[in-house]
Amino acid sequence: MAAPFPNHPQLRGNYAPINFEAQIQDLVVEGSVPSGLSGSLYRNGPNPKYAPTGPYHWFGGDGMVHAFHFNEGRVDYLNRWIRTPKHVAELAEGRSMPRVRKPDANTGKVAADHQNGLANTHIIWHGDQLLALDEGSHPFELAPMTLESRGYSEQGRQLSGAMTAHPKIDPATGELHGFGYMTGYAGSSTLSYHVVDPSGSVVRSDTFEAPYPAMVHDFVITNDYVLFPIFPLTFDMDRASKIGSPFAFDASQGTHIGVLERGAPVSDIRWIEGPLCFVFHYQNAWNEGEHIWVDTIEFAVAPNFPLVDGTLPSYADAQGKLVRWHINMKTGEVRQESVLDVASEFPRIDERFTASRYRHGYIAAASTRQRGDGGLFHEITHVDMDSGKVKTWDAGVGNGVSEPVFVPESAGSAEGEGWLLATVYKQATMNSELVVLNAAAVDDGPVASVRLDHRVPFGFHGSWRAN
Repeated sequence: MAAPFPNHPQLRGNYAPINFEAQIQDLVVEGSVPSGLSGSLYRNGPNPKYAPTGPYHWFGGDGMVHAFHFNEGRVDYLNRWIRTPKHVAELAEGRSMPRVRKPDANTGKVAADHQNGLANTHIIWHGDQLLALDEGSHPFELAPMTLESRGYSEQGRQLSGAMTAHPKIDPATGELHGFGYMTGYAGSSTLSYHVVDPSGSVVRSDTFEAPYPAMVHDFVITNDYVLFPIFPLTFDMDRASKIGSPFAFDASQGTHIGVLERGAPVSDIRWIEGPLCFVFHYQNAWNEGEHIWVDTIEFAVAPNFPLVDGTLPSYADAQGKLVRWHINMKTGEVRQESVLDVASEFPRIDERFTASRYRHGYIAAASTRQRGDGGLFHEITHVDMDSGKVKTWDAGVGNGVSEPVFVPESAGSAEGEGWLLATVYKQATMNSELVVLNAAAVDDGPVASVRLDHRVPFGFHGSWRAN
């Protein structure tokens, strides 16, 4: 018999999981779905089936995907748990089961298991495959219309280590660039770098050493470079018994940015000193010669993780802000430039401009933020990165918006001409809706709101697949 969930801050409100899978045909739409908006929006996030038996962290919930299928003004919906080995075992046992990883008898190291993850962080379409991704596993394939679990992809077995949740697809080549960290065992300083061609075949998968073992959630590419920023959210297994987490922000280790020219061997990586901060997500990056621009959501320290003494970050330090880095490869200098002084996360762009100079950025923001709000973002904001002009739609304080996903109006439309899709949690009615915003006029509010009778719990990332 399933046990009730504990009263945990990341298991209540809209962080609480839903305990069902549903399929709903022809959802009620307020307004009008734009003509030509035809395809599927996928969203992924943690949704544990059973109450945890030990300490819980939001990042550790079983993956659940929510799909919205658009066709000629009609929107259908379904959600499914991802049938990872862990989730299947839990269903068989009727309880939460930890992922037990025993140390190697000879080395004492806890070996990485890339076929036993949570698949709960991102979901992308590449190589005619719908792939669910997480922090330390191989890609997990789902059927695009039914979300049926197909298992870990065959291509994943060719990777030298995991592929984290934030690969980049180069629109010029169709190649997917990905990476993984702690390759081989927990606490390793070895990273991997992968390139997968448009058909889904792995064309390179190399390993290299970082300055220290750390959580490396995201990276960036430009037309000429690949950058691997390493922030001091360091890993030490001995810490777990002392402060409750093997991860902690250790400012003494500093920030290091590995820079590799596209196509060069990983032995050519150059490490330069970066700003002392923490970044989960990047908006975009590009270069002109040896000058590189990187747009980031920058935190003073790593939010949701302790400092080395076990204390948690201050409230102020846990707010991310949009910052531009200017990197001079001739001198190794990195200069920071504030772009938007508003609490922000989950940056997205018109991904046809990934790795290139671009103009339009979209973020989840909170101009009104207070202690105890659970980290809610109640606004979707468009930032003109050339003029600095900002347009915002406010869903209302107390409501929560997801990461906005950009969909171009057509394949040939100009940058920023299209739509933003995001789920919104409505606190008063405890349900969610999907909003469609004009990306060029976000402040006008939704052109269409697609209603659900239930909540879409707060998750992480999503993407669009055109029909």
